[in-house]
Amino acid sequence: MGDLSAVDVPADFEREFPGASRSATLVAANLVRTATDLLAAIERPPREAVGLSVSAFQVLVVLDGAGEPLTGQAIAEELLVTSASMTSLLDTLQRRGLVERRPHPTDRRKILIHLTEQAQRTVDLQLPAVHGSITQAMADLTEAEREQFLDSLTKMRAGLTRLAAQPTPTFKARRKRRARPGPTTA
Repeated sequence: MGDLSAVDVPADFEREFPGASRSATLVAANLVRTATDLLAAIERPPREAVGLSVSAFQVLVVLDGAGEPLTGQAIAEELLVTSASMTSLLDTLQRRGLVERRPHPTDRRKILIHLTEQAQRTVDLQLPAVHGSITQAMADLTEAEREQFLDSLTKMRAGLTRLAAQPTPTFKARRKRRARPGPTTA
């Protein structure tokens, strides 16, 4: 985590980008930076302790939470990743002895993913560290601020869902470039 200052945009942002909102851009830019920093904090314990990426650790957590073996497709749907990405993750986890692939007992077309004992120990040790990192990351917000933030995020996600259902917006306004200082002579 680097610079703690807020991401800023120039005061004349809306003149440069007619139809855009400076405050919306400030919120989006700062949300992305904060999400990146939060993800780094969440990823740190399993990465430093056992060398797992956040995606690999999430696979183990999904299997642990399910309480039963799952298909790779079910895990991919839960994590919102492609089947190719899931196959690669499962290959890595299998090589490391953290998951096993076994035939489905009643459907020979399916393969079930099982946690190994080593993976279960990893989840049991690392999940509390991850939740501790999340708690520390949110420590400066009061409970009321967290609830208000969650409400705001829920509204934002609803807007994003509506936006995703619409055609990509086109804007007639063009960027009005800021004047740049010319070369100086000494």
